[in-house]
Amino acid sequence: MRPIRIAFAAFVASLIAVWLTSDTLLANASDGRAQAVAFTQFTGLLALGMMAFANLLSARPRWLEPPLGGLDKMYRLHKWLGVCGLLVAIVHWLTHAGTGRGVSVTDAAVSAAPAWISSLKGPGMAAITPSLFLLVALVAVALVRLVPYRIFARTHVLTVPLFAYFAFHSVVMMKAGYWAAPAGWLTIILALVGAVSGIIGLMNFFGLRRVSRGEVLSSHYFPELHVLETTLHLDRNWPGHEAGQFAFVTTDAREGAHPFTIATAWHPENCRIGFIAKELGDHTAKLRENFAVGRRAKVQGPYGRFTFDDGKPRQIWVGGGIGITPFIARMRALQDTGSTIPVDLFHATKDVSTEALAKLRADATAAGIALHISIDGRDGLLGFGRIANAVPDWKDASIWVCGPTGLGNTLRRDFVANGLPPGEFHQELFEMR
Repeated sequence: MRPIRIAFAAFVASLIAVWLTSDTLLANASDGRAQAVAFTQFTGLLALGMMAFANLLSARPRWLEPPLGGLDKMYRLHKWLGVCGLLVAIVHWLTHAGTGRGVSVTDAAVSAAPAWISSLKGPGMAAITPSLFLLVALVAVALVRLVPYRIFARTHVLTVPLFAYFAFHSVVMMKAGYWAAPAGWLTIILALVGAVSGIIGLMNFFGLRRVSRGEVLSSHYFPELHVLETTLHLDRNWPGHEAGQFAFVTTDAREGAHPFTIATAWHPENCRIGFIAKELGDHTAKLRENFAVGRRAKVQGPYGRFTFDDGKPRQIWVGGGIGITPFIARMRALQDTGSTIPVDLFHATKDVSTEALAKLRADATAAGIALHISIDGRDGLLGFGRIANAVPDWKDASIWVCGPTGLGNTLRRDFVANGLPPGEFHQELFEMR
């Protein structure tokens, strides 16, 4: 979480710094309207910048995964930027309404703006209020988990044309003096980057980029867990993956792509990939139907940086519920060589499948991993104390957690409070909305 907090703060600080090179809220202190106009321009740049950055992240640029910690972290940052950008946009709209319709330019640099810009200010303002209200509705749909994923996904694409209009509004409504100043240059750059990124994001949504095609070879259902394990054969377009990564899978064009953690090691000679997914409602309630043997699928990826590479002499893995999946993939990748370092895997679950636990034990034994099973109803909730008692030298380890957000946050708090460096705690944030 720390890298995305730093990225968010640094980006906002950069926007503010650039704006301050071009304007100030301190000038004309006695002129309330002039200050309101300056504040409107300031909030407009902030809102545009946050939305543009959110669009960039939605394009899933691979070069941003390493510094931000993976696509799961990027989506969390995307969410922060989207919500904060909307809030700032509302403040911008309210402030602009207070200054009256149309922004009067009081600086002397009117000639700095292209002459034809003035003719576009009418269209630039005409639909701003309904567009903002529509954006509020789209963000609400994204945040309310009761709304089915397919509705969220299909309505969220409307943010792309909305951004294009907001970008147009931002450019044509700039103070004339900004055209020859850093704030104006930045506004144009943000508008272009956000628009292009939005188009790329749409291409991702419709499966036009980084797609491999495959067919479901096998499916096995664990009724006690409401979990399906499935294997697909992919075409040669798949670039390969590391244990711990995930992919977006489309089995029904009406549903669109859904993210699933990869549960198998990659062997290019057979081009197979596996997933383990839990029925949680909505699309996943139809897992057995969507992943029936012989079903065709499109797979986009791989994504993610939850790949266990840190050079530490010991590791502790914690998989809560379906969060055990990346660890299964890692164990299967280690089966040929065994683990070169001591690893303890803690699996916390409230539901029990004798068959699934037997397979998990077999994978752990084959990989040389020490497995600890924690069943909520029998052992209570898994926490710092039990892990620390089982692994006395935990301070020499890095910790990898995938599962419910509450479990990860609690473990992070307790381990860091007891002396673990924050950078040694790795948490998969597998939430795409």
